[in-house]
Amino acid sequence: MRSDNDGGIPTQHPMVAIYPGVRVPVATVDTHALPGSDVLQVHVTRYPLEPPGVMWQEPETLQLHMMAIVPRPWSEIEPLIPPHWSAEDRRKLSQDRYEQEQRAESASVVVSEAGDSPPLLALDRLRGRYPGARCIGIAADRHTMLVWLTTARAAGQTGYLVTMTAADPQEPGPVSLYASALYGWARWWHGQAAALIGERTVTIAELPPPPLALDVVEAWRPYRVNITGHDRMTFSDAPTPPRPPADPDGPEFR
Repeated sequence: MRSDNDGGIPTQHPMVAIYPGVRVPVATVDTHALPGSDVLQVHVTRYPLEPPGVMWQEPETLQLHMMAIVPRPWSEIEPLIPPHWSAEDRRKLSQDRYEQEQRAESASVVVSEAGDSPPLLALDRLRGRYPGARCIGIAADRHTMLVWLTTARAAGQTGYLVTMTAADPQEPGPVSLYASALYGWARWWHGQAAALIGERTVTIAELPPPPLALDVVEAWRPYRVNITGHDRMTFSDAPTPPRPPADPDGPEFR
C-alpha cells in the first residue's frame, strides 16, 4: 500500500492484497488512520505472509501487524466432521489446526468465534492461550465482535474491553478485521501523541478510552462500527488455585 495522491489516501497493491470476502487463517494487516467527515477512518488491507514474488513498494509506509484467525475448539468441530471422512482427512484437519495455532502464537491480533460459549468466556480463554497478543477479538455473531485491547502488562493484563457492532447489521463489512481496526487506532493514537508531546516517551499505557465509533474501510468502502462498553480493567495472570480434594462423604459422592 502506498499513497499516490495529495490527500494521503492509501491505495492498495491489488495483485498482492487479499481481496475482501476471502477468508484466510493468517495474514499481515496494514492499518492507516485518516480523518473522516465525523469519525476517524481506519483503512485495513490484508496481505499474505509471503507475497508471491512481488516486491513491496515503499515498505516504510506500511503499518503492518500479524492477524490470526483461531479455529473453534476441537470439541465443537469434531461433531461436525462428516461420517465418511477417512482417518487421513481427520489427520490433515488436525494438522491444519495445529499450524494455525502455532502461527497465532506470534500474532499481534488474534480473533475467533464464540461458538457455543458465552463471548466473554471465549475471549478469556483465548487471552490465556495467547498472552502475547495485543488485541483479541471474539465474533459473537455476524455483525458484533467483543474486543480486548491490552495497554499494559504487570501482574496481569490491563486494557479496554469493548463491543464493536456494525451500525448497519445488513452490511457489517469485515467483522474479522474489527479488532485489527481498533489496534490500528491505538497505534495511530500513540504516534500522534508521541509527535505532539515530543519531549518525553509516550507509552501505550496512556491510551485513552477508544472512540464511540470508527469507519472501518476495506477496499475504499467504509463500514460504520459503533463501539460500546469502554471498560478499563485488569485480568490477573495468577493461576487458578487448585480445587481441594473432594470429601468422600460429601454430597457429590452420594
